[in-house]
Amino acid sequence: MEPSVRKRLLSVAIGLAALAAIAYSTVGAFFFFAQDKLLFPAPGTFEKTTPASSGLRFEDLRIPVSTRNFVHAWWIPAATPSAKVILAFHGNGYILEDMAGTEAASLHEIGANLLLVDYRGYGSSSPISPNELTVDEDAEAALGYLLCRRGSPVGDVFVLGRSIGSGPATYLALKHRELAGLILESPFSSIDDAAAGSWVFRIYPLGLMLRTHFDNLSRIASVRAPLLIVSGTVDTLTPTWMAENIFARAHQPKQLYLVPDAGHNDLLGVGGDALTQVLRKFVQARTPDLRSTRP
Repeated sequence: MEPSVRKRLLSVAIGLAALAAIAYSTVGAFFFFAQDKLLFPAPGTFEKTTPASSGLRFEDLRIPVSTRNFVHAWWIPAATPSAKVILAFHGNGYILEDMAGTEAASLHEIGANLLLVDYRGYGSSSPISPNELTVDEDAEAALGYLLCRRGSPVGDVFVLGRSIGSGPATYLALKHRELAGLILESPFSSIDDAAAGSWVFRIYPLGLMLRTHFDNLSRIASVRAPLLIVSGTVDTLTPTWMAENIFARAHQPKQLYLVPDAGHNDLLGVGGDALTQVLRKFVQARTPDLRSTRP
């Protein structure tokens, strides 16, 4: 090969490598600085609706997190008086108003009081940029409201987290060991694991770049509350292996309930009455007698 040709090829190779490095750095920088918005894509507009649309009585609440900030929440009393309370944290792609219909009605059928909470940065809660720290603070404020303002004993409170809501739910169960139970629906083992599932993110040092981790897999080993995990068998965002890994590391009593043919966003619809019955049995059992088995 002539020297001039070799020189041109080397120049092209160097140029392509430089372009690849620039693209890698640009995408990485975008991911690093925009990760909070990517992880917490709160809807910008939403329909103003309430649990009344499903025929449910409720109280509209603003629970203070600090002197300046609050979370918007709904207190929905059980149809029959009950001391039990379910504190529920939703996923990252929707808001409290999206729970007003089917989801609130399904949870109400369990027979416990409900406290449904919007994170700050979502819906009518204080407008901030959410991250793991702020979401955990919101969870603490919501539980504090139940314990101090409602007078609910911690042993009567069940914490439910769906998708990214499994993060603050597991966080509370780790800090408050006397909780009545922990319910995880479509849980992440960690945000790191979920990001690594995409080749786009897998080529980056996620451990160094991510600020939000929600490392449920590590935390669950120190959780002592009875545990119920629900996962869809065709969920591609939080695959069943994530639920299975959390389940394997958790203490007894624990139960893993798999919903056949359910994905990440249709878990409740596909699970239907059978899922509601599983949730009701878990919550209504005074001392849950759950076996370490899978359906």
